Amino acid sequence: MNQIVSALVEHSTLPTRNDLVAKLPPQIEGMEKEALVEALSQIYRKAVESRGIEFQDIAGKEVGIKIQKVAEWMMGSPVRSGLLLQGTIGSGKTTLMYAMYGLYKQLVSPVIFTTAFDLHTQFKHQQEKEASHYEEFLRAKILFVEEVGAEPERCQSYGTDYTPIQNLISYRYDRKLPTIITTNLADDKILDRYGPRMMDRINEMFSILRFKGDSYRK
Repeated sequence: MNQIVSALVEHSTLPTRNDLVAKLPPQIEGMEKEALVEALSQIYRKAVESRGIEFQDIAGKEVGIKIQKVAEWMMGSPVRSGLLLQGTIGSGKTTLMYAMYGLYKQLVSPVIFTTAFDLHTQFKHQQEKEASHYEEFLRAKILFVEEVGAEPERCQSYGTDYTPIQNLISYRYDRKLPTIITTNLADDKILDRYGPRMMDRINEMFSILRFKGDSYRK
């Protein structure tokens, strides 16, 4: 591991449930794909071990292949502003998101990490004229949203129904703002819950990495 990658891994930090508005320092000039893959792999390992789980070698396995794809997306191939990590619980998608966040935290500013549940809550605060981070979520240079589909199905304020997830995706789609999300929902469940317009936006905006591997949570 070279010195630049070692420093990135050593100083990487992982998001917590309370880390709802985590801004990143100024961007530094780029890295080669191999260095990105190595850094992501090492931060991924750090995230696994931080939960007291024995790390399993990922070389040649699904997660290792997905890390390669993430590095390609980060370098602009394919040219889509969103990345959707989709799969069952424990398949490694959220840990890979944390690895991306840990790397981006040292490369780009501003970047925000949140959960779909908190996004829903912050939207309600905004509608009810309370302190809210929702506008920051909309405008973040890079936005990470964990567990889309785990938020309440209805968002109601003063008797009016709102769609904060759909609104956010549409806003960031129109402005080509990088957005990384995870979900446990399969395509048909996304369609059922959010409707055909949202599904179309996801297909147009996001590169989709589908995780099918076994869970670490055994």
